[in-house]
Amino acid sequence: MENQMQVEAEEHVFRSQFPAVPVPDMTLPEFVLHNAELYADKVALVETVTGKEYKYGEVIRDTRRFSKALTSLGLRKGKVVVVVLPNVAEYPIIALGIMAAGGVFSGANPQAHASEIKKQVEDSDAKLIVTSGSIYEKVKDLEVPVIVLGEERIEKTISWNDLLDAADHAGTAAINETVDQNDICALPFSSGTTGTSKGVMLTHKNLVANLCSTLFRICCATLRNKGKVVVMGRFELRTFLNALITHEVTFAPIVPPIMLALVKNPVVGEFDLTRLKLRAIMTAAAPCTRAPILF
Repeated sequence: MENQMQVEAEEHVFRSQFPAVPVPDMTLPEFVLHNAELYADKVALVETVTGKEYKYGEVIRDTRRFSKALTSLGLRKGKVVVVVLPNVAEYPIIALGIMAAGGVFSGANPQAHASEIKKQVEDSDAKLIVTSGSIYEKVKDLEVPVIVLGEERIEKTISWNDLLDAADHAGTAAINETVDQNDICALPFSSGTTGTSKGVMLTHKNLVANLCSTLFRICCATLRNKGKVVVMGRFELRTFLNALITHEVTFAPIVPPIMLALVKNPVVGEFDLTRLKLRAIMTAAAPCTRAPILF
C-alpha cells in the first residue's frame, strides 16, 4: 500500500529534463560569506545618502561579533529575533548574524502599524527585537529586549555599538550549539492577502538551494557573488538615478511604479543616461503594464 502511494505521488511530480543542481551542505551565512576573506578590502555595502560603507572584511567581522553577542544575551537555537528596520547597510549583517547564532531572522515592515508588529512579535514568540531610534516607539511596550541601531542612546534598550564592543571582550560562549542546514533560519511573514499574516518557515537549505538555482534567488545573491549592494533608505527618484550612475549599478530590482517613473517622469531628463552601466532591470511585486515596456 505504501509503495502504491509513493508511485501515485510520483505521477504528480514534474521533473526537469536537466540534472538536479548540487546544493552544498552549508548554512546560509557560511554559503553567502564563503571565500569573502579573499575580498576583504572590496566594498560590499554602501548607503546612497550617508555614504556609510562596509567592506567584506568588515561584514565578516561584524557578523561574527553580532552572532557572539546574541549568544551572550541568551539567544538559543531556534529562537526568533524580529528586525524592524528600514534599508540600512547593517541589515545583511544583522540577518546573517542571527542565523549564524542559530537564531531565526524575522523581518518586519518598519512602516507597519504598531499593532501589526506586535502581532508578528507575539506569533513568532520573539526573544529579541532589533530596530532604530525612529521606530522604537512602535515596539517599546512589547516587553521584549530591544537592540537599537545607531548612535542614539535610549533608556532600557541595548545599544548596537555597545553590544558589538562588548562581544570583542567577551569570552567563548558557554553554549555553542551546532547549526544544521535543516534548521529554520528565517521566518518571513506573508502579506496576508488571503487572511491574516502568517509566518513562513524557511531552513538554511531552502535558501542555499534557492541561491544555487539559476532563476529564483530571493536574497543575498550579490553578497554571495562578492558584488556591491547599493542601499537606499527610501526611494527618491533623483537619489536613485544618481546612485545608478555614481555606483555604476549593473542590476536593479524595482517595482512597476519605479519602472513607470523611469519612463515618464521629467526628472529623468536631468541625468546623462549614457553613463548608465545597467545590464538588467528586474521588476516584481505586481504585473508591469505594456506602456512602460513599449514606450
